[in-house]
Amino acid sequence: MQSKACYDTAVKHNTPVIVMEPVKGGTLAKLPDKAQKLLADYAPDRSASLWALGFAASLDNVMVVLSGMSNIEQMEENTDYFNSFSPYGSDELRLMQEAAQIILSDIAIPCTGCAYCLDGCPRNIAIPRYFSLYNEDMREAEDKHWTANMLQYDNISKDFGKASECIGCKECERVCPQHLPITEHLKDVSKYFEKN
Repeated sequence: MQSKACYDTAVKHNTPVIVMEPVKGGTLAKLPDKAQKLLADYAPDRSASLWALGFAASLDNVMVVLSGMSNIEQMEENTDYFNSFSPYGSDELRLMQEAAQIILSDIAIPCTGCAYCLDGCPRNIAIPRYFSLYNEDMREAEDKHWTANMLQYDNISKDFGKASECIGCKECERVCPQHLPITEHLKDVSKYFEKN
């Protein structure tokens, strides 16, 4: 959640940046159809993963982009791409902004992560963190039966209340600047992450 702030601070102090998870654990390898078409129309042979890698590598002060790969083909694709890589120009950066807007419009719960909801929660539920994990999984490929976010949810819920422990007091909703129906969203999160 703090990646932009951390990046801006590094640039301000002229500190080299190492980017990890440029494809967000594979989440950015499968984009919404509209975003995929936008990028494919510009560069038909460039995968969504390479777009993400290239964006990260085009940022100022980025020294290294560390990408996880699942097979030899992905490794070869990545190394071939970076053998002749040039930082993105204004057209490519504009396309990335458009694709980002499409991805953001595809978010299940439009929580900004401000965390105003946390102070008044009598069950100490990690609301914005759970919403972030849920949003990420809603954008995941449908054929995944397990994601790292499921494990992350379990880990967070060891120190915080689970989504299912919401008592519906709506203290969180009274302070939410987005006026989200948080208690209803927590039911969705609970059904999804606590199904086993």
